[in-house]
Amino acid sequence: MKRIIGFLLLFNILTVTTANAADRTDPLKDEPAVRKRILYLNERLEVTPSLGVSFLQDYKHSFLIGAKVEYHLNEYFSFGFSAHYSPFAMSTGLTDEIKSTLPDQLEANTYINPTPSKKAMEDALDTLRMVIGPHIAYTPAFGKMGLFSTLFFNFDLYFYAGVAFVNLEAGSLKKYTNPSTDNTRPDDPSNQHKLHMDIEEENGGWRIGPQAGFGLRVYLNRWIAVNVEFRWMYIKRNQAGFDANGDRNYRTFTDLSGDATFEYIKVDGKDQMWENTMFFHFGASFFFKQYAPRSE
Repeated sequence: MKRIIGFLLLFNILTVTTANAADRTDPLKDEPAVRKRILYLNERLEVTPSLGVSFLQDYKHSFLIGAKVEYHLNEYFSFGFSAHYSPFAMSTGLTDEIKSTLPDQLEANTYINPTPSKKAMEDALDTLRMVIGPHIAYTPAFGKMGLFSTLFFNFDLYFYAGVAFVNLEAGSLKKYTNPSTDNTRPDDPSNQHKLHMDIEEENGGWRIGPQAGFGLRVYLNRWIAVNVEFRWMYIKRNQAGFDANGDRNYRTFTDLSGDATFEYIKVDGKDQMWENTMFFHFGASFFFKQYAPRSE
């Protein structure tokens, strides 16, 4: 009899415990992942002055100064516009290496040996002067980092994509050339120390192409952040300013020296190629309005 009573008591306890467990709900269900989070982006305007420098370029590194203006629709999506200007550029190691192999001046008979001089090679290079364009951005990640376990900073990571309008300052080879429109033959003594080329289209002007990148914001307070950004662009250009596809123009001269047909190196828009252009930007972001609320 005692065993039956004990079994009934145990069964009753298990039944009540199971029923209570079934009625119990997860206290974190439908709750936000982070409470009391500072909402740095929602419905705020971000202005970011920055300095930029190109890298992995063939002939010249450009240094940029400018700013980005961006409006954040919420904590995740935003759109904006950036504009940067390059006041100066610097030759790469490859440019210096190539120049070291070139003569100080053009050869006497460049029709036989059309090698540019150091100065001609340098003058032919294009220079990136301006980059502007709109973009949209997505900020999927945020967090907090610590420095020596004493200083703590909030940060977020964003990605963006858009369209880039790039202005290239053209190089100039025309002062070194004897084009096919001249009335003197390439082998005439007056055309010594000249390149026999037709510069039909210089390597400058505006280019358009896609741009994309990612960046990191580290917040110093509720309205100022340090900004580091990588930018990639894909544009069509002829950095060297020389013939790239090997096409030629020909002209036949009939004069006292005899009939002769000469070929001229042709430089035009067909020598442009799609190329990657990449930058790092370093700046400071300022947010308006200055106050940023906390989440519940």
